[in-house]
Amino acid sequence: MSETIPNENEENLTETNETEEIPIAKPIIKIKSDPEIIRIVGKKGGDVVLHDINLQFIMATLWWEGTPQLETFFNILELTIKRALQEVHPHDKLVLDYIYTSNDTLKDASEITVEIENIEADGETLEVEGDIIILSGNDDRGFFKKLTAFRRKVTENVHREL
Repeated sequence: MSETIPNENEENLTETNETEEIPIAKPIIKIKSDPEIIRIVGKKGGDVVLHDINLQFIMATLWWEGTPQLETFFNILELTIKRALQEVHPHDKLVLDYIYTSNDTLKDASEITVEIENIEADGETLEVEGDIIILSGNDDRGFFKKLTAFRRKVTENVHREL
């Protein structure tokens, strides 16, 4: 009978293969916006989920009902991000940090920019692609109001835990 003597290099290879970790896919949130629709994409590994926010429909409904438009829009945005992430990466607590800036007072603004700073799910920081959303409308302010708008510009940091 012949006996095979294991080669030292083979042992090392076996040990390395056993200790290598399989990379775990990290969740990603992608945000794409245009004047009519904001698309939120949740992605983890091969799982992908899409959720759309139809801005015209939502703003028309809010205007008709007389509810606070900006506050309600932010609530819808936050819950849509949470729902998109929940479907691909179940979690209990979502932390969302963003900054919104308007080009005038919130009542007179014709453009509001939302920049997402950070998203965490159960303490794990997520990758965010397309982190700027621009909401723009008709600018019917007068010349002098536009000229002095920089003084009334609103910038606010928001930290939400959902």
